[in-house]
This record gives sequence, structure tokens and C-alpha cells, in this order.
Amino acid sequence: MPTPSSKRLEALGTDLTDKYRNNPYVQTTVHIILLQIALTILTVVVFGWGIQYSQTQTVGSISQHISEAANGLPPSETLPSIIEEVRSETIGYVFLILIFLTLIFGFLAARFALRPTRDSLQFQKRFIGNVAHEIRTPLAIIKTSTEVALMDPALPKDVQEMLHETVVELDRISETINNLLSFDNLIRPGRIKSEPVELKSISNTVIERHHALAASRGIALSYHAPAPSYRVMGNAIALDQVITNLVKNALNYTPQDKGGSVAVKLETDYRGRIIVSVSDTGIGIAQKDLYHIFEPFYRAETSRARGVGSGTSGLGLAIVNEIVRLHRGSISVRSALGRGTTIELSFPRFEEQEARREHVESATDDEVQSVEVNLR
Repeated sequence: MPTPSSKRLEALGTDLTDKYRNNPYVQTTVHIILLQIALTILTVVVFGWGIQYSQTQTVGSISQHISEAANGLPPSETLPSIIEEVRSETIGYVFLILIFLTLIFGFLAARFALRPTRDSLQFQKRFIGNVAHEIRTPLAIIKTSTEVALMDPALPKDVQEMLHETVVELDRISETINNLLSFDNLIRPGRIKSEPVELKSISNTVIERHHALAASRGIALSYHAPAPSYRVMGNAIALDQVITNLVKNALNYTPQDKGGSVAVKLETDYRGRIIVSVSDTGIGIAQKDLYHIFEPFYRAETSRARGVGSGTSGLGLAIVNEIVRLHRGSISVRSALGRGTTIELSFPRFEEQEARREHVESATDDEVQSVEVNLR
């Protein structure tokens, strides 16, 4: 008959097994611990082999030295030099083996131990995308019905105001859903088609689209792009979304009717990369928030200023980060509280990418021709 302690152990074992099967983070933890234990055991084995190898080689060298002395032959090396040579050789072998083991276990940790966590994150993003798709249709129906109801001139004023507020909130929900669907697409980069696109025309379109919003908030919106062309290899719709999110954030986080400004500028740096900068004179970002602004649904504290940050879903900068990464770009942020924020995007110029690709293809063709000549 099982004792209470054995029942508790059995229940604990069952609970741990269920957690391992159903919790990806527990799986990852267990896999990493097992890999570390295996690496530790192999390290001890390698050191044991090194000690054994060193002793064997030292004893053999000493025996050879004694044999040469007994036969009256001059020793080829002194005993200290023999021992030092064996020690250096052993350390070299052990060092190389440990490096090899470290590389193998690093690969296993990245490839297999972290797979449950990676799969779980991908599943969560796909789930969010699927939910957003399901919500999109009924939300559109509700918005359409509300807008149709607003056409009735007989509606009381308070009802009209309520319906207007409903439409505004529905627009906010729609924007959040569109951002969620963008995330669903971004985790599958194969869906995003790339071609040479002109950032200057995209930026100009975005600026024109937001002039009305800037004017309604009393903010000066400017645009500067001195060079005739700023071509990158990418997706026009995705890059439009990047610049739109940055400009919209800058306008939303600049106080209304306070003489603020938002400036969008295109230029090239000393490396020939294209720089897109969006600067504002808004409330700025606290240093503690700078480390989190690209996280989904994170929004910095804005209680110190009224009329800013409204209508944002907390997904805009996260989507910007994902799209820029897919375009082999980089992001830098400079901000000071009460003085404003500047976000700079850096993209490789299309012409440079083409030149690099042609150089690689030319080098490959030269290698093929060389091989053909050698074969002949």
C-alpha cells in the first residue's frame, strides 16, 4: 500500500511532467539545464583525459631520457624542456576540445533548447492575428451602422455626440486591429514582396496625408529631402506604414496649440546609407521608457501632459521596429523630457545593394570560369 510520502512524490512527479509537456518555458529551462549538466560532465571528462595524457607522455619521455642516458647516448632534450613541451601540448589539445564543445552546445541551445519558447511566441502572434481577422468584420458592420444612423437629421444633439464618440473609438479599435494584422504578416517575411522603392515619394505622400491633423493641433509639419532620389529595396506599403506611424506618434505626443513642430528629413550619411529622421518638440521620453518603447503595447507615462498620446494603441513603434529589421535597417532614438524626440531610421541604398550583388555575382562567375579552365 502506497505511503503518504510516496503519494506526494507521485503527485509532484505528475505535476512536473504536466508542466514540462504544456509549458514551453519549463521545457526550455529543463533543456538548458540538461545541456549544462552534459557540458559539465564532458568538461570533467576532457580535463581527466588531459591529465592522463600529460602523465602518459611525461612518463614516456622520462623513460626515453633514462634509456638514452643508460646507453651512453647524449639526450636529445633536457627533462625540464620535455615536461614543458608535454604540458603546452596538453593545454593546447584541451583548449581546442573545450572550444569545440562550447560551439556544439551553443548551437544545440539555440537550435533545440529554445525551440519551445520560439514556437510559443509564433503561436501567440498567429493567434492574435486570427482573432483580429475575426473581429474585423463585425467591427466594420457596427461602424457602418453607426455612420448611417448619424445621417438622420432628426437625431437629438446629445445622441449625435455620443455616436460621433462611438465612431472615434471604433476607429481606434480598427487601427489596433490593423496593427495586429501587420504583426501577423511580419512574423512571416515571405509574404512581404520587395522591390526598388523611392522613399522620397513615400515620405511626401505621408506628409500630405497628415497636414490636416497637424493643422488641427496647431503644429507646424515640415519636410526636407535635398537629394533627387532615395531608393531602397523594400516594400512600399510597409515603408509607408513605418513613416506614417512615426509622423503620427510625433503629432500625437506634441502638445496641442503650443507652437510645436514636427520635421521629417531625408539625407545620406558618410557610409552612403539613407537616413530618415522624424523630429518633434513634444513632451519627450523618459530614460526609463527608452528601453521599452519598441515593445508591443508599451506606452510611456504621459500623465504630466494633457492632450498627448491619445488614440495610440502601443503597437506603432513595435511594428516600425519589425519592418525596419526586415529591411536590414537600424533605428536610433534621442529624446529629452520637455524638449522633444528624434527617431532616425537607417537603410542601405538600393544602388549600393545592387553594386554589391553584381560584385558577388561577378566574383562567382570568375570562379566558375576558372574552374572550367582548370577542367579543360
